[in-house]
Amino acid sequence: MKKSLISHIVIMVVAAVLGAYLATILMKQQADITVDHERFANSALGGFNKFASDVQWMLFINYCGGQSGVNDQNADEIYRRLNAILANDPTHEMAYSLGGMSLSVAAPTKAADILMRGAYREQLRNNWQIPFSAGFVLDRYVTDEEDPQRLRKAEEMFRLAASRNTEMPYILSALVRTRAKRIAARGTWSGIPVGDSKHAYLCALYDEWRKGGTEDMPGNGDVVFADIRGKILEAAQAAKASDPKNKHVLNTIDRVMKFMVDKQHLCDKCLSIYEAGDKFCSNCGNQVAVYGTCAKCGAVLKGRFCSACGCDNSKK
Repeated sequence: MKKSLISHIVIMVVAAVLGAYLATILMKQQADITVDHERFANSALGGFNKFASDVQWMLFINYCGGQSGVNDQNADEIYRRLNAILANDPTHEMAYSLGGMSLSVAAPTKAADILMRGAYREQLRNNWQIPFSAGFVLDRYVTDEEDPQRLRKAEEMFRLAASRNTEMPYILSALVRTRAKRIAARGTWSGIPVGDSKHAYLCALYDEWRKGGTEDMPGNGDVVFADIRGKILEAAQAAKASDPKNKHVLNTIDRVMKFMVDKQHLCDKCLSIYEAGDKFCSNCGNQVAVYGTCAKCGAVLKGRFCSACGCDNSKK
């Protein structure tokens, strides 16, 4: 055997040994830098795990492009490929968002798994689309049989999305409607039986108001609707109109209005706000309790003294 061939073989063996040693060192250094990396990556790629995940992502796109659609036959393979990508790069944003949503119809529980993992990644804490998509999939596509806790998880995901983006009202709407579904499924709210979706929606809105807090009732910091008081009043009107004689609905409305409408006057029949001096509700014609009028002449008061007769109403 020629010496040159032996030399080449020795060099190749030494290079392989040094390469493996270097890969082990880089793997340890990368684990110190990248959170949870050791838990996800099982193979030493010499510190090129992120590059490998990008290559896998391109291959994933190419694979999906060659399919007629995501279905029962290829859903497991798509899920396997996404997990392989995330094993090398647990922060791969597109794998979570686009990859997860690609499974939403054919394999919703797998889609929810991918999306929820992305939602909880510390490095993606500013991304609101991923938790919103997770909540959407859990609410719309996952069934109770597949996951009995799906609505609780969906509400948790919508709340996470709302905390990251306060400019999108439809996130808050999805959050409250999902909470309403949980209340309706449970059948009770604060000890009061809940019968229909409108009643449950009123309860959910009120819960959200109490969580978020207002000027006169500090909450725990959660974001709320800009005009949640008005929305609660509308929800109360809708709940009462749908079942005006339901004592449980009326009990809920009484409890809510006790805290919500301290300075407003509402018609007992339709819950519309009426003004000082009104004798009848302008919305339904119901007779209302008159307020804000002069004790002497009955004119609407604009201040302490009646502008019509001069009577001092502070003495009444």
